[in-house]
Amino acid sequence: MKKIAFIIIRYGREVNGGAEAHCRMLAERLTPYYDVEVLTTTTRVFNDPAQDFEEGTSVENGVRIRRFKPHPVDGERYLTYYRHGKWARRIRIRLDKLGLLGVFTTLHPTWKFGLEAERRMFEAQPDHTPQMMEFIRDHREEYHAFLFMNFYFSQTVFGTQIAPEKSILIPLAHPDKPLYFASNIPMFTLIRHIAFNTRAEERMCRRIFGRAMAPGSIVGCGIEEVEAADWTTVRERYGLPERYVLYLGRVTRQKIGRIIPEFLRYKRRYGGTARLVMIGGIDPEVERPAGDEVIMTGFVDDAEKSAIVRHATVMVNPSAQESLSLLMLEAMQNRIPALVNGRSEVMKDHCRLSGAALWYDSWRDFRHKLHRLLDDDALRQRLTARGPAYVEANYSWAVIISRLRELIERL
Repeated sequence: MKKIAFIIIRYGREVNGGAEAHCRMLAERLTPYYDVEVLTTTTRVFNDPAQDFEEGTSVENGVRIRRFKPHPVDGERYLTYYRHGKWARRIRIRLDKLGLLGVFTTLHPTWKFGLEAERRMFEAQPDHTPQMMEFIRDHREEYHAFLFMNFYFSQTVFGTQIAPEKSILIPLAHPDKPLYFASNIPMFTLIRHIAFNTRAEERMCRRIFGRAMAPGSIVGCGIEEVEAADWTTVRERYGLPERYVLYLGRVTRQKIGRIIPEFLRYKRRYGGTARLVMIGGIDPEVERPAGDEVIMTGFVDDAEKSAIVRHATVMVNPSAQESLSLLMLEAMQNRIPALVNGRSEVMKDHCRLSGAALWYDSWRDFRHKLHRLLDDDALRQRLTARGPAYVEANYSWAVIISRLRELIERL
């Protein structure tokens, strides 16, 4: 049986995050066809080493997991080199705004300005694992394929350059400053294949890397259907109301934006009994609001999460940085109307193509459309009736695993 390895910064059923769930679902579903390993770090929760996994090898649901301990954190060195490379990034961002970056990269695929500073920055990046890079170099011949998840961590930046001829990049790219690092050019141009989640993600990367970009195709990711826990038990345990607006994912400032104060503003304007329920690991920097209008449960298990999703009135995704949005797909699959950030072209594409969700263009628009979804039963029914068919046609596991196996066998 051919051996393949996924490379991702964090891995495990206890790890909260869309990219991590994406990797786990792909890895476990490929075990009937390949000897599947995951190369990852000991990190369980970012910036909290007390919760780290043990270093070494373990097996989980048929997947062999090799955990490498990150090097000691040198935050000052990281920030120093991050600042040294800022002018190169600003130039690339400016070229992109002018519509010239893809053309420039096509003509000059080697970009040296700022590259050395970026290399040193990634070497000092928190959770960098030099031992993992050594392992890939020493054992590259043992693996038929390497599948790298997330383009912006050092494991992917450096790892994709070791054996690009047998590597597939699953970038999970979204419009953010790290996409403009010069370090990305070898990764996106020399690798064997790029597996995108959506056409919107592919369009964005093509705009930045031009014709020099490596061959790519849409693979995507499905959702994990888990039998729901007893609803009465779950509801009582977390104090959930009858009607609630659900956010599912990491509760960080970057992910949730202004969703908490804007929901409270919505409540002051429209009233009603609906509350905001937030499911997922909570970053220490996120303050819990006073009162009972916002409920933060922290991490819940899969069966509990399934029950909470199925009983939501509306699901929201305020993140502008999505390469797929499993949250949105899960809402559509479970016939829950979704309201998403219109700054994400990925999620706007889902809305347009499925007809099963709405997007908002401003916080005022958010409050207005949230009121429509909570107040208009007929609108909710029209939207939710279209969701399952869209997910089945584009993101069913049969379709996704077939696409991914074809890419692996072509290597």
